[in-house]
Amino acid sequence: MKALVVLVYVFVMLAIGYFSMKKTRTVGDFFLGNRSIGPWVSAFAYGTTYFSAVLFIGYAGKVGWGFGLSSLWIVAGNTLIGTFLAWLVLARRTRTMTTRLHAMTMPEFLAARYDSRAMKIVKFTKEGLVTE
Repeated sequence: MKALVVLVYVFVMLAIGYFSMKKTRTVGDFFLGNRSIGPWVSAFAYGTTYFSAVLFIGYAGKVGWGFGLSSLWIVAGNTLIGTFLAWLVLARRTRTMTTRLHAMTMPEFLAARYDSRAMKIVKFTKEGLVTE
């Protein structure tokens, strides 16, 4: 039964990859979905990046160890309120500015926004990965 679940999962992932590959023509399609996704997706991307960083830093484990299960309210608050605030405050403005500046990644956005080459270390071009 477990093997069947794994096989179904692998098949679904391969199918999603195949159909997505058919729609991807440019680097912008790959990184940004051809800018056809809305601000909610940006907000959730922010949330997942934030929580990934929190887990790597170990803050969640420290809080959980220090306060126990009652610290799950912090997680719920960060998830619901944090994602909503990211959508409300950051997502639309960031999308508008990245479109105007022709930036696909946050390092490209920061370099273009603040006119600082130091803020951009790696750049993806049509030719591939270029380090500066």
